[in-house]
Amino acid sequence: MRKCFIIATTIFLSLGCARVNLATKDPIKMDISLRVDVYQHVVEEVKSIEEQIYGEDSGAFLWNILEVKRAYAADTLQEAIQRRKSRADIFARYAAKGYIGENRKGYLELLAKQTPANLHSEIKVIVTSENLDREDVYKHVAQKDKIELPIAEEIFFKDHFKRAPKGYWFEVYNEQTGEYIWQKK
Repeated sequence: MRKCFIIATTIFLSLGCARVNLATKDPIKMDISLRVDVYQHVVEEVKSIEEQIYGEDSGAFLWNILEVKRAYAADTLQEAIQRRKSRADIFARYAAKGYIGENRKGYLELLAKQTPANLHSEIKVIVTSENLDREDVYKHVAQKDKIELPIAEEIFFKDHFKRAPKGYWFEVYNEQTGEYIWQKK
């Protein structure tokens, strides 16, 4: 009886199972759009630091200050942010006049051709102090998020460029010449 059952089941399964051909004449085409933001958390971190200095970006989400303080508990970072914040108005005034520009690495440069001689030394002190504090902030973010310093500098540069008003000078890549040039935003 058991043999008959096994034979009947085998015959039923071999004859009763239909084969389905899934092959197609042409390959199946799929359009997939994929965007990977590997450093998105760093971008948000940069934005929150810069908002502490320059204020909220227009239309941007207001970050919870307690979260920012918790994330940046290091005193030296907070001190650098406070020094940058205290310098923000004078920086904005000189940048609007074209005396200061931001290079592609996110650091300030004195634009000597536009700067009056009597303000040259004063502005140079501001640029040097600001760059030291920017370097401290950039290094902190790079170390905290385990990224290379040039990547942090690039992310800060993009944030600065985005939030800067028209008329500020930036060192940008010129696709036609393949070189970096100074250009007003």
